[in-house]
Amino acid sequence: MTDTSDWQALIQKHLDGQSSDEEAAALSEQIVNNVAVRSDYLKAARIHGALGDETVALDLETIPFPAPETKKDRPLHSFAWPKQLAAAIVTGAFVGLMGVGVVWAVNSPKSEASFIPVANGDFQSMSGPVEAGFPTRLGYWSGNPAEVIEEADGNRTLRFLETGNVIGNPDGGASNCSVFQLIDLVSMRRQWDADRPDSQLTLELSAQFHREQAPNDADLPKLDSSIRIYLFQGEPESIGNNWPEVTREAEALSKQSVKLAPGDEAATISTSCILSSEATMALIAVSANTRRGTSTPIELGGYFVDDVQLTVTSTPQLPVRFVK
Repeated sequence: MTDTSDWQALIQKHLDGQSSDEEAAALSEQIVNNVAVRSDYLKAARIHGALGDETVALDLETIPFPAPETKKDRPLHSFAWPKQLAAAIVTGAFVGLMGVGVVWAVNSPKSEASFIPVANGDFQSMSGPVEAGFPTRLGYWSGNPAEVIEEADGNRTLRFLETGNVIGNPDGGASNCSVFQLIDLVSMRRQWDADRPDSQLTLELSAQFHREQAPNDADLPKLDSSIRIYLFQGEPESIGNNWPEVTREAEALSKQSVKLAPGDEAATISTSCILSSEATMALIAVSANTRRGTSTPIELGGYFVDDVQLTVTSTPQLPVRFVK
């Protein structure tokens, strides 16, 4: 292979399934031996894999994506290979690679977790409709049609009302009802001592969903709910002005979903991602997804979310000694 200095371009070429065997072999060697290339690959593979998932693909309302191939017909090198390589790196490249063992230090400091303020994460100080559109400032909920209601026991919860296109594109997708909040990370970094080289920070988002019966439940066999967390570098306005294309520039992206039948017991789900040193904002989202490729709003009304929490965990970077 000719000398390739632009590994970023080759990473994207490979994740798109367009690299040759020779280029793939060269990239594989760099991933194993070059920390910077390995970090860039894992980040790109994580975002590439998430964008290829049906849930996120439907959330990218104005970006046309090709229909996913079936598992039977999907070529190994185009999508499965990057996942296998990323998994191999995580589970094997640092432990036992080429006969090298790893000894971790013991008696190290324990992990510490603390809550990050989510404005009205329990919705107790809110009532009525949520502000429409994508958020352009920090610390408030907005998105597709949704409202905060008071239940019989006095608890307040967010109800998803109707799917829509959060940026108002009439020709864009309207497959889900999503409500977002932008959270400042810069002001909290000193509190977390985020720049310490001997620790790693992980953000975890959690929320509780429940579903009640609605008149059109039979028409929504794939209806589920999800949470997503994105980490960005930039200003709030830049995220909203470039949504959803800006998701491709996320420093990190993580999501989780759950499918509930009407009347099922409430379920709490969580998802997490490592806080990069470049991230200045977290975008969190709670959603009800119909998983339909449609631009026509769909009435929901039976899906609820409550108790949205965001935590940061500081994990010591244990000293490592390599042995033959």
